[in-house]
Amino acid sequence: MAIHSSIEITRPVEVVYGFFLDLERSIVRTDPKVESVVKTTEGPLGAGTTFLIRQPVMGKVREQTMRVTDVDPNRRIDLEAAFGPVRPRLRLTFEPAPAGTRVTVRGDSRPVGLFRLVPFLMDRVGQGNWDRRLGLMKAALEAEGDAALPS
Repeated sequence: MAIHSSIEITRPVEVVYGFFLDLERSIVRTDPKVESVVKTTEGPLGAGTTFLIRQPVMGKVREQTMRVTDVDPNRRIDLEAAFGPVRPRLRLTFEPAPAGTRVTVRGDSRPVGLFRLVPFLMDRVGQGNWDRRLGLMKAALEAEGDAALPS
């Protein structure tokens, strides 16, 4: 797997997992590059749930898709997506850590078209995006303190 990013968040596993799983709110709230995330399937979030993500790319708002392929509550979320020239598959894992929760993202960018010739470059872009995204989510979760705890 060419994308690998990890961070420790000083919040309990169930809080961190719940925040990451609430894709409609957590992505928009923590990533200023994303305009909106809308769940496009009915029912509870789980394997098969799909989302439509809108974000400006090169001056135009693009619609991109993401699908949850598997979940293991408080342990793992598996995703696949179609973002422009890449079709990433990602696994997010959540593990107890001394100060809270270790979140790790592993995956591959899986470029299509001419970008298949430079998968290492697309993985590098994906790595940078996940390093940034995890930092933003950590900041949001840790700023919330006890307000982030489920009621």
